[in-house]
Amino acid sequence: MALKKIGKTYHLRRRVPKRFAPIEPRELVSQSLHTDSEQLAKLKAEAAWAELIEAWEARLAGDTEDAERRFEAARELAERRGFRFL
Repeated sequence: MALKKIGKTYHLRRRVPKRFAPIEPRELVSQSLHTDSEQLAKLKAEAAWAELIEAWEARLAGDTEDAERRFEAARELAERRGFRFL
């Protein structure tokens, strides 16, 4: 998991896998994990990445309605866990 510390806060930074290019315009995902703890940042980053992958997989499978619900659920989960979901 690629973590980058900007100031005192860790951020998740990863390239979007090429197989998701048709449904994800960003080449790079970058989001604040809202923590200065590297250990907590690793946990948050793993959860956030797993949610992104799940949402992208659903979109690729053509289940856009369910994918949109999953994507919004991932966004809400990210916010509840204390980090921004872009």
